[in-house]
Amino acid sequence: MNRKFAWVVFALFCRFFLFAQTPSVRLGVLKGISCSPCAYLIANKEKLSVQNMAFKVFDSEQSELPALLKGEIDMGFLAPEDAAKVFSKGNGALICVGVVQNGSLYLLTSDESYSSLQDLRGKKILAAAEKSDSVIFKHLLAKKEIPVDEGENPVLLDFSVPPANIANNLITKKTDYAILTESYATVALKNSKELRRAENFQKIYNENEEWSSFPAMLLVARADFVKGNRELVRKTGEVYKSAIQWTVKNPAKAAILAEKHNIGLSEGVVKQSVPNAALIWRDAKAAKADIEKYLTILGRELPDEGFYF
Repeated sequence: MNRKFAWVVFALFCRFFLFAQTPSVRLGVLKGISCSPCAYLIANKEKLSVQNMAFKVFDSEQSELPALLKGEIDMGFLAPEDAAKVFSKGNGALICVGVVQNGSLYLLTSDESYSSLQDLRGKKILAAAEKSDSVIFKHLLAKKEIPVDEGENPVLLDFSVPPANIANNLITKKTDYAILTESYATVALKNSKELRRAENFQKIYNENEEWSSFPAMLLVARADFVKGNRELVRKTGEVYKSAIQWTVKNPAKAAILAEKHNIGLSEGVVKQSVPNAALIWRDAKAAKADIEKYLTILGRELPDEGFYF
């Protein structure tokens, strides 16, 4: 009897141990300011309403996406245009759970005479090659009837410098103007007292697109994971929303956690970058119109209703 009872207790213990060790959600985390709220989740995983979350940090979308598609992680982060492409080309493989960051694109310059976009006529602007940011920039200039690369006295976009080196070109005065996202903008400003944020393109976009916003990063989930875990996915979205809110309210504390948990940026950069990084939470369906407008501007195929959680 005692031996039988001992075996029952042992079996129950094993089941509990295995359950406790099985992650409820495996979340892929991208290094950079976009995913800085993940540091809060990692630091407080024992206290979260979604218990036993697991985290894997990736250097880029290029390394994270295969892990998502292979089922090595359940949820992760992708730019809207990339997530929509995977959905459309991959038989609905990924679903958008929510927007976690709006576009944080800035015009930086040391030119004290600059006062408006019209002053960019005839100027050379450094930008990241083949990026959606440059498409948005061109779109906003077109709204102001400012020509780009051709026409009378156009703005000249220069894609010759790698994104990681654009800030240094500004700092060393090899160029006077550049468009940069966070946290590249903060890095440039930290290293030059002469540079300033001359324009916030999210603000200009809001004013020109009937106060809609252009999204920069989505929280996504594998469709097969969503199918059997809708409530868990919903709760994970709520947990991430809380992490964003805490991060925005506590940039100094968030910066310490981001460096500690290797989210890819130094404490000093995160602290100054968070207030300018447009970290937000919007449920997928609430953000649907903004996502579709953004994808249309980029000339991308629109996903159907099944894309929105």
